[in-house]
Amino acid sequence: MKIQSLLAITAIGLAAGLAAPAQADDKSIFELGAAEAKQTSKDFKDFKPAPGTIETNFGTLEFTGRAYPTKATVQKVYDELDLQRATQLYLDLFPALSVHGILKAQVRDFGHRSSSDICITPHKMNSTPLFLTGNTDSIYAWMTLDLKAEGPTVMEIPPNVMGPLDSAYFRFVVDFGATGPDKGKGGKYLILPPDYQGEVPEGYFVARSTSYRNWGLLRANTDIVGTGDKAMKFYRDNLKVYPLKTGPRKGRYMDCGHMPANSLVPEDATAFRWMHEIVSYEPADLFNKEQLGRLASLGIEKGKPFKPNARMQRIFEQAAKQAVAMSRVITFASRDPDEKLYEGMSWGTPFVGGSSEFEKNGYRNLEARTLYHYNAIVVTPAMAAAMPEGKGSKYSSAYVDENGNYLDGGKTYTSRSTASTVR
Repeated sequence: MKIQSLLAITAIGLAAGLAAPAQADDKSIFELGAAEAKQTSKDFKDFKPAPGTIETNFGTLEFTGRAYPTKATVQKVYDELDLQRATQLYLDLFPALSVHGILKAQVRDFGHRSSSDICITPHKMNSTPLFLTGNTDSIYAWMTLDLKAEGPTVMEIPPNVMGPLDSAYFRFVVDFGATGPDKGKGGKYLILPPDYQGEVPEGYFVARSTSYRNWGLLRANTDIVGTGDKAMKFYRDNLKVYPLKTGPRKGRYMDCGHMPANSLVPEDATAFRWMHEIVSYEPADLFNKEQLGRLASLGIEKGKPFKPNARMQRIFEQAAKQAVAMSRVITFASRDPDEKLYEGMSWGTPFVGGSSEFEKNGYRNLEARTLYHYNAIVVTPAMAAAMPEGKGSKYSSAYVDENGNYLDGGKTYTSRSTASTVR
C-alpha cells in the first residue's frame, strides 16, 4: 500500500513537472549545465545530426557524405534563402515603403516641387486619390520634406489644427497642435536633418528627424477652417513651409482631394527597387545592421547599383506576393487576443498593445506593426496612447459582420448599438 502511494505521488510529481517546466530565465549557466544529464562523445550518440536527405516544402535536399550539398540542393537552398529574406524584408520595411509611396505620389501625381508646395483637401476627399486611410471628413494639408535637398526646414503651423511629422521609416518625429509643443496655439517648428551639426536658432519648436525625407500631415475640422475657398484661404494664410536658409518663400496650395494619385505600396517586385531608392538616400542607420545585411544579400546596398538578374526578379515578385498574403491574414484575421477591444465583438484596435512603436515587453511586436501599416497611415503616440480629455484621437476597426462574414463595400449594414447606417 505504501509502495502504491509512493508510486502515485511520484507519477503526480512527474506530471506536474511536465506540465509546468522550471523557469530558466533566472538560472546561471552553472545551474543549467549541472541540471542536465552528462554527455560523452565516446559513442557519438549525444549529437543527433540532420539526415543526409531532408524533405522540405521546397523540395528534397540531398547531401553526399551526409553533409556536402549536391548541385541541385545548392540551387534549391539559395533560391529559398533569398525568397525568405526578401519576404521578411517586405514585411519589415513596409512602413518605409508606405512613406515612400506617399511622397512619390505627392511629387509625381500632385506636382510638389519643393517643401513649400502643399496639398489641401478643401472640399474633403473622395476615393479618387488612393490613400490607405484618407478619410472623407477632415480638411487635410499634406507636406513633402526633403532635409538633404533643402536643409533645416521651417514649418509655420496654424492654430487649432492637429497632425504629426513622420520619418521615412514611418517613425514619429513631432506632433503639431493640441498634442504637440504648441498646445494648439500654432507656432514655428524647425525640423533638423539627422546629421545637422550647426547652431540651433531660438524661437522655434525644434525637432530632429532620423531621416532626410519626411511626410507632414495636418487636419482641421470644418467648424475651424470651413470648406472650399474658406479652407484654402485658412491654410494659404497660416501654413508655410520653407528652408531655414532662404526664409519664407512662395509656395503653391493645391486642391488635391479629388485628384487622381496612387500612394500605395507596390505588391510586386517594384517594392524592392523602392527599397534600393530608400537605402541609397537615407542615413545608414535608418535601418539596423541585420536589416542592412539582409538587403545587401539580395543586392540592395547603399552606393551600389541595383541590377537584379532574371532569377532575382522572379524571387522578388514571389516574395512580394507572399508578404502581401501574410499581411492580409495578419490584418484581417489577427491571432493576437489583444487586438479585440470588446469580448464577443469584432471591433478591434489598429494599435495592438497601445504603442505607436509597436513595442511589447521590451521587443517589437512584428504582427502588430504589420496589422497597422498594411491598412493605415500616419503614426503618432496621440493615436495610440491613453487619450487625455479633449486631446488626441482614437480608432477602431471591424472587418466582419455578426455572422463572421467579411464586410462588402457594395452592401449596406446597420449598427445595432447606434441604429446608424454605414455604407
